[in-house]
Amino acid sequence: MSKQEYFSSMAEEAAYLQPPPGRRYVRSFLFSRRVNAPLVQVHLLVRILLVICLSAAQLRTMNTAHPDIVGAIVLWVPSISIFLLSGMHGKVARIYILLILPTVFSLFLSWTLLNPVPGSIVFVQRQVYPGFLTLSLAFWQVLWIGIVVGYYRWKRGIVNGILLASVAAIAISYLLPLPTWTIARVPFFHPLTLYISEQGLLLALTKVISYSGMMFSTIALVVTSRDIELMGAMRQLRIPRPIIFFLSTVFRALNLALTDYETIYQAQIARAVNAQPRSFLRRLRDLASIAVPMVAMMIRRSSEIGDALLARGYTLGQKDSDFYETSPWRPLDWSLLVACLVLLYLAVGPYPGLTALFQRWG
Repeated sequence: MSKQEYFSSMAEEAAYLQPPPGRRYVRSFLFSRRVNAPLVQVHLLVRILLVICLSAAQLRTMNTAHPDIVGAIVLWVPSISIFLLSGMHGKVARIYILLILPTVFSLFLSWTLLNPVPGSIVFVQRQVYPGFLTLSLAFWQVLWIGIVVGYYRWKRGIVNGILLASVAAIAISYLLPLPTWTIARVPFFHPLTLYISEQGLLLALTKVISYSGMMFSTIALVVTSRDIELMGAMRQLRIPRPIIFFLSTVFRALNLALTDYETIYQAQIARAVNAQPRSFLRRLRDLASIAVPMVAMMIRRSSEIGDALLARGYTLGQKDSDFYETSPWRPLDWSLLVACLVLLYLAVGPYPGLTALFQRWG
């Protein structure tokens, strides 16, 4: 075959392998991504190495003794850029952000309230637990029980009675000195003191910024990666053929299982399974009822895959063919490899941190 015929056949094959006209999204490991997402232009191996090096550098900034908040902010910029360039759907991105917010908020509270760090400026210092449990009988407890019982006998309701009793007991306890009879004291754990300093807030902010950046970049990596790209990357790494075949079959079966689940769920909706409001336990039973047809369809899918392989004469010992999903190395990939080396130096290099460098220069 001449060189011109070779390139013409490659062009025809490349045009044939392009997504159908009008298709904007393709399935990935999680949900889907745009076909022409900017991050997809980077080789999968480079993407993985970039996220690993970036996460390692962000872990370096979370040093408890010397938090590097300037480095965390600087490294947060490429993390959020990777997230924005991943090409995921806007609704999916908002869902991930809503899931990340309570996580980082709880992280901030735990490192602010439960992990006191000494500092020169103390904002709050108050003991919240003396180190023992007190078994006592207080007048407000009797008052609380009386209000709950009285409200139940009057209105036959329990929730509103508990709310009314709690508000009344708190208000009366603050307004009047109520008597308390101590029965016993049992030592338990150690005293806890609420201690918030400027170093504690600095460490908490650094951890929140770094952990959020790590989550954004990891989500972007998983969303943009496809199973077929992973198979092509493994072919480039010369991984043995049986391993590649096993992993490709597993990923293909997972994709088919997701498709079958959507089919079964839509069939339930078509049969008006959610026509009336259903309790949480009933929804769990509906979800469990999907397991039976799912298992049956998975068994049928496995036999179909086996028959398809036998019909095509596929064997593990046959000669390999080129994968069109194998991405070539571009100049962008080499430049990002240089950026990975810089991030690796920021992760393990002998430098004090960007915050210390700024303080030294200032």
